[in-house]
Amino acid sequence: AGVNPGEEANMGKMLAAEASWAAGEACVQTHGGFGFAEEYDIERKFRETRLYQVAPISTNLILSYLGEHVLGMPRSY
Repeated sequence: AGVNPGEEANMGKMLAAEASWAAGEACVQTHGGFGFAEEYDIERKFRETRLYQVAPISTNLILSYLGEHVLGMPRSY
């Protein structure tokens, strides 16, 4: 449609990363020490949820993009 979906894409990725982290944290909290046992695959999923916050683009860069392009703030890097 000729529009730039950068704002929506960045906010969606950040929301998904935060929701995934909260779900992983709740899962580990629920399972306690067993959440870190390799046999239950919870620790692997917990590590993967952290990865969503830093790859392929960090949440800090998302916030920087939103600040600059959406809020009109000066470039921060």
